[in-house]
Amino acid sequence: MESISIIIISIATLLNAISTIINFVGKAKKPVDKIVDKKFKDALEPINEKLDNMNRDIKKLDKNQCMNYLVEFIEDSKNGIPKDDIQKKRASEVFDHYTLDLHGNSYIHDGWSQYVKK
Repeated sequence: MESISIIIISIATLLNAISTIINFVGKAKKPVDKIVDKKFKDALEPINEKLDNMNRDIKKLDKNQCMNYLVEFIEDSKNGIPKDDIQKKRASEVFDHYTLDLHGNSYIHDGWSQYVKK
């Protein structure tokens, strides 16, 4: 019985030591993690800036393409050029994307309301 008690005490002591080591490593690791995170952030800053610029350029290109498509559609509508249902649905989708996703707000709204929504 005494040997079982010694084994249990030894296991408890070992587990306590392992727990203490894990806690120590966790606390010692936090400042190192902050330093490493800052280094990565600094190293990735130029890439993130280029990605932000690319996203702005893509959004601007998308907005211009939508505006061009809608202006042509509105002008065709104004000049009495017939459009089938598929073309009308597509124009509505593009207009919704232009206004809701790209937050476009321009003379296109007036043209859309005046000539297309009739």
